[in-house]
Amino acid sequence: MSEVVAVKDVDQAISQISSIRAQLVANTRFLGLSPEFNLFMGALALAVALLQSFWLPATGNLGYVGIWSAVMMATISISTLDVVSRARKVHGRLATTMLTSLLQKFAPFLLAMVLLTWVICNFSVANVWLLPGLWQLLLALMGFAALPNLPRGMIWICGWYFVTGMVVLVAAAQTEVLAPWMMGVPFLVGQVAVGLILAFDKASEGRGV
Repeated sequence: MSEVVAVKDVDQAISQISSIRAQLVANTRFLGLSPEFNLFMGALALAVALLQSFWLPATGNLGYVGIWSAVMMATISISTLDVVSRARKVHGRLATTMLTSLLQKFAPFLLAMVLLTWVICNFSVANVWLLPGLWQLLLALMGFAALPNLPRGMIWICGWYFVTGMVVLVAAAQTEVLAPWMMGVPFLVGQVAVGLILAFDKASEGRGV
């Protein structure tokens, strides 16, 4: 009987520890984001937009979406590896819990982004012009979901992508033709701003502000 009670006590203690860790992670600033990589993504967005403007102007809406889908998949893959590596160095034992928490917040929006792209490109090609605006809206919502773990200035970036998503949807609806600026400008400004906010946040922590 005493052994059963002891096992229950251990289980309860483990459950409480897990709960405390989850609560701690829910409001802990995530430090695994790289200022340099976000600045690079902003520069990459500009480069791709210029490439589309001068060398690939006639790819059509489907080609446009294909190019930007490839760019986003590549940057998400590389940034994931960078984030995991940095999180393990900075957060130590909490890294896995924090990464899992962020994944739970991001996954629904990333899955929606992938599925919307697949469905529209395969079953409603005429509406492909909707995708850049929808991508930006989903990115904004993803950021809003993770705000408790991000620097306070990130709320402006989320707002930026929400506004640009709406603007791009309205602009694209006029002609149903996608232009390079519809992805280039939002991501250039947005990712450079993210990089600057992260760099300022890092510098502030170094000064103990």
